[in-house]
Formats: sequence, structure tokens, C-alpha cells
Amino acid sequence: MQVEEFNQLVEKMRDKMYRLALRVVKNEEEAHDVVQDSFVKVWKKREKLAEIENKEAYCMTIARNMGIDKLRARKMDTTDIDEQYDLKSKAAGPERQLVAKQELGIVMEIVNKLPENHRTVIQLRDIEGYTYKEISEMTGYSIEKVKVYLHRARTKLKHQLKNTFKR
Repeated sequence: MQVEEFNQLVEKMRDKMYRLALRVVKNEEEAHDVVQDSFVKVWKKREKLAEIENKEAYCMTIARNMGIDKLRARKMDTTDIDEQYDLKSKAAGPERQLVAKQELGIVMEIVNKLPENHRTVIQLRDIEGYTYKEISEMTGYSIEKVKVYLHRARTKLKHQLKNTFKR
């Protein structure tokens, strides 16, 4: 892999890898570190990259695994959702912003309570838009397992949201 090809890969994958890393480590600075470290690892293995059919899945897998490694290296601590997501809406007024912030906080709290495999699958499928096959390649789960985890995650999320937002 030449420098130009690598730069194109970086441009294509940087944002997706960052969003996945942020979902895993829940810290913006650490997510940036994970992405940078992931690209360093990809660069070091650039000779092997020509043999890899799905470079996107390969990069996402490295980012996910490095994010998990970073989590294991530190104790889990909680961060304020304001630090992780820009909740300011330019179109909404202050009241709507407050409601949206509260609702997003509730949704994120529910999603964060899901098991890791459910959170990962829902992130990759519903937020990043990957196919079942790509998710299977990235996570090492079978396609059937991906579907099961996704179904369970969506069911739990739907049930919790329904109970939470009953008015």
C-alpha cells in the first residue's frame, strides 16, 4: 500500500472509526487516540492489507478492538453526556433544547445499559449502516448472532423507551 492509497483510506474511514471508538470508550480524546493508534497499526501492516478483501471492516475491527483494549486498561468511569455529544440545536429554542437534551440523555442511558455486544451491534447497524455480513466480519459473531443481538437490543430499547415516555 502506497502513501496515497493509505491517505484515501484514512479520509474514508476516519469519521466512522471515530464514532465507533467514541461509542466504545465514551471519551472524545480517547476516541481520537484510538483512531490514531488504529491507523498506525494499519500502516504497520500495510503490506498485508493488499490481501484483505474488505479493508473497511478490517479498519473498523481494529478500532473496535483497540477501544475495548483502552477500556480494559482503565477502570470504567462515567462521564457527562454533554462532554460526548453536542446537544445544542441551532434551530430549536431553549425549551425544545432542554427537552431534546433530557430525551437524548434517557435514550443514551438506556443504550448504555445494554450488554456490550448489543450496544456494538446496534451502533454498527443502526448508526453506521453496516450490513449483517460486515458486522459479522468486524465482530467475529456469526450473521445469525448479529441478527439475534440486534433484535434483542432493539426490543429492549423499544420496551424501555415505551415505558419511559408514557405520559
